[in-house]
Amino acid sequence: MSIEDLPDSKRDAIDLLAKAGYLKVSNDDLEVSLESADTLNIQPKGNVFGVKVKVEDDGSITPTLTFDTKKLRDNNNTFDPEGTIDDALKDFWENENV
Repeated sequence: MSIEDLPDSKRDAIDLLAKAGYLKVSNDDLEVSLESADTLNIQPKGNVFGVKVKVEDDGSITPTLTFDTKKLRDNNNTFDPEGTIDDALKDFWENENV
């Protein structure tokens, strides 16, 4: 990079934009993002499998099947702590003869 913090080449500029997340397109079914100047990431929404396509230095293409474990997590684990305490106190006062 030069003194003005501008990339020296187009490849460096694309890498910088890709890492910042500016080169991403998505809709309800699919997300396509450029991870670097030579790597494309394709991730279907709602599916744990995706694919990365990388163009090697010799011009060959290397596809890689990805597995997104974050999609396996249950996102509905939130609870209301105030409501839980209120329910516990209510239960305690109703069963105070224990």
